Amino acid sequence: MKFLIVDDSSTMRKIVSLALSGAGHQFEEAENGRLALDRLSAGGFACVMLDINMPEMNGLEFLEAKAKLPAFAALPVVVLTTQDEEDLRKKALALGAKAFLVKPFKKEELIATLGSIGLG
Repeated sequence: MKFLIVDDSSTMRKIVSLALSGAGHQFEEAENGRLALDRLSAGGFACVMLDINMPEMNGLEFLEAKAKLPAFAALPVVVLTTQDEEDLRKKALALGAKAFLVKPFKKEELIATLGSIGLG
């Protein structure tokens, strides 16, 4: 499967990419939500791994914009954030995220989360 990793931190993109490639997946990267929307047009993604706090377009703004694009509205999104706040979790899930994982996380947690939404 091919994933889109969206995070302004190159270190976090590397951590997620290593976990995904170690599980046999492919990936592309974007540094913010706006670039992620551009990359989606290339197609072929099984899931988006999405940070919340980013410049230009944050994760919640990305979720709102993605929901308005019929071709991508059903594309699963896993939120990866340092913010462990219930209100944020509820808002992200209400905007269409399928899972919410708090950083730092272990590789096994990430892979298990993907499995729980049918992407293992």
